[in-house]
Amino acid sequence: MTTAATILIVEDGDEYLENLSRFVPGPRYLQAKGGRAALSLLESEPIDLIYLDMRFDRLAPGELLGDLDALLARSGNRKKALGTLANHQGLYILEALRDAGYGGLPVILAYDFGAEPERFARLAERHARLTWMPDAVGPGEIRARIERLLQRG
Repeated sequence: MTTAATILIVEDGDEYLENLSRFVPGPRYLQAKGGRAALSLLESEPIDLIYLDMRFDRLAPGELLGDLDALLARSGNRKKALGTLANHQGLYILEALRDAGYGGLPVILAYDFGAEPERFARLAERHARLTWMPDAVGPGEIRARIERLLQRG
């Protein structure tokens, strides 16, 4: 793997940063704890790939991206609306990246779409360089996926 690659890990904890740094050495890893922080880092750092968590349940509600009012109007329940934002925050961040002009960057979404191929196909139509990775994979598979995405660039 090229050591010149810079990978931005977007997560609300430290698990992906710790695991990738330890088990998939080589790239330079940066971390953003949410969508706004990711967008800010992208403005100041050259990023080759984004490793994006799906669920952000440790992020303060005010830091979540997405239209809380629209979700609240649809569900009528603030807790449920916030839960939807947190549980699908990776998708909201993905859209924010695209809207900000970073849609050409390769993204690995940390989520298992194995049982939802149609859902992933719809996402991939909007985000051509998107792939997914379930949590229960080994470092070799993660490394191979990163290398494939970086080679396609």
